[in-house]
Amino acid sequence: MYKLYIVDDESSVRAGLRDCVDWPSFGLQVAGEAEDGELALREIREDRDIRIVLTDVRMPHMDGIEMAERLAAEGHPAKLVFVSGYGDLDYLKKAIRLEAVDYLLKPVRLGELTELLHRLVDKLNEEEEARKRLNGLQIKLNQSIPLLRERYLAALVLDGARDLEGLRSKFDFLGIRLPVSPIRLGVFAVRIDDYGKVFGALPEQERQLQAFALLNVIEEVLNERYSGHAFEVRTGEYAGIVQFASDDDEDGFFALIQLVKEQINRLLKLEVTIGVGPAAERWEELPKAYGQAAHASEYKWYVGKNQIISMDGLIGPPAIPASEESEKSEPKEIAALLKGPDQEAVRLAAERALEGGEGTDAILRTRIAGAQLLAACVELRQEMNLPAERLEESELRFWQAIASAETIVELREEAVRHLSLTHAEISDKREKKTHNVVEQIRRFIEEHYAEDLTNARIAASVYLTTTYVCLLFKQETGMTLNEYVIETRIAAAKALLTDPANKLYDVCYAVGYKDPGYFGKLFKKQTGYTPGEFRERGL
Repeated sequence: MYKLYIVDDESSVRAGLRDCVDWPSFGLQVAGEAEDGELALREIREDRDIRIVLTDVRMPHMDGIEMAERLAAEGHPAKLVFVSGYGDLDYLKKAIRLEAVDYLLKPVRLGELTELLHRLVDKLNEEEEARKRLNGLQIKLNQSIPLLRERYLAALVLDGARDLEGLRSKFDFLGIRLPVSPIRLGVFAVRIDDYGKVFGALPEQERQLQAFALLNVIEEVLNERYSGHAFEVRTGEYAGIVQFASDDDEDGFFALIQLVKEQINRLLKLEVTIGVGPAAERWEELPKAYGQAAHASEYKWYVGKNQIISMDGLIGPPAIPASEESEKSEPKEIAALLKGPDQEAVRLAAERALEGGEGTDAILRTRIAGAQLLAACVELRQEMNLPAERLEESELRFWQAIASAETIVELREEAVRHLSLTHAEISDKREKKTHNVVEQIRRFIEEHYAEDLTNARIAASVYLTTTYVCLLFKQETGMTLNEYVIETRIAAAKALLTDPANKLYDVCYAVGYKDPGYFGKLFKKQTGYTPGEFRERGL
């Protein structure tokens, strides 16, 4: 039932309108009446449920036109019907400009009023239905925001974006907690291991619940420290984007990824492989960064499941995984496995490669497979510049076994021995490379600690990406880059403080800090003393 209000300075007119019409039959209720526009305005503006106002044009204090103008200015939804005499044509022209629903001439005829009320109520009903439809659509839209946000983020990591203004409006609408510009984003790809086995027999609803739970776990971990989002890119493949607001954020990125994996393992009992890409500084770089993260996750074929993999951590060019459509020689697959950590997987693969099957040509097929395997190992040695002395001697023994071994067991044993040696040389090279990189980083920090050092500058000194250097240094030393820079600077400050000629603020500047107050707090945090106390105690 809609509310109606009557405004007229003649009490007889008000009484006639109020009492001579069966308002409930129209679905209407008289909410009140007033003798002039000023009194009516105070009551109508307080009740936005009043949908129809029958008002005289000429009244004392405030006429119907002024009242209507004020209601319109305040955005009141009431529809105005003016009641006027024959001499009020100028007023009626103003009423038309105010988009009044209609007007009635005095004396009001019941039939004319009845017809008008039917039309008004029908219009109100149409508007109410339209409002309900709009509200329903708005509710559905609000409910769809998470899905729309997920689809848009998936499109961003696959296709990127160049229109920053369009990006800003999309982010505002979808509630995406990432900056438009400037940016430095970390990106990673999460793939569920054994997806077909784990989810193949589940109904779709349960699969969706598991996917929702996985994304929820990722986002909960992300939001403890970072601003970012997790979302599904493809079936069984998920992505995460976080904002690096500082070097500390980038330093802690791999610790965050590790926590994501641990929480998924613990809470969902799922194993996942997470590939980490380089940081992106422009939105058009994001697809390339994510592509490297996704490609890194594919290396679980070689290095094993339930691991965190960065492309920077892989020696040599990426191997191409085999597909169902195209066959790939077993020796090439083994060459790729040799780059990974699992020596047992290498042994088993080598034995499978040397299965000659049955028939008169089985021995020949096995010898050919051995030759192909040796050729792949030689190519790998040359590609990775492995030490030739030990491997060349081993290659000769392997070749002799291919040519003269009388049993497949002999050939397999020689193959496994050679592959084990090759695997050991690759592992040793990786360890030496890692050790050398860490030592280079240490030397660079010790030589440049007095300058403005950022993680990006440190990484550039060894020609690697910042994210990989942060991970490598933390894994090898147990310290972040920032922690080692601070340690180096404080050690230098201690040495300088032993000389009384060095003023405290000169020591601050000499070790790379611009704010003596901040330097003092940091020094005390590291040593337990302020720089002055340290000097006085002669520590």
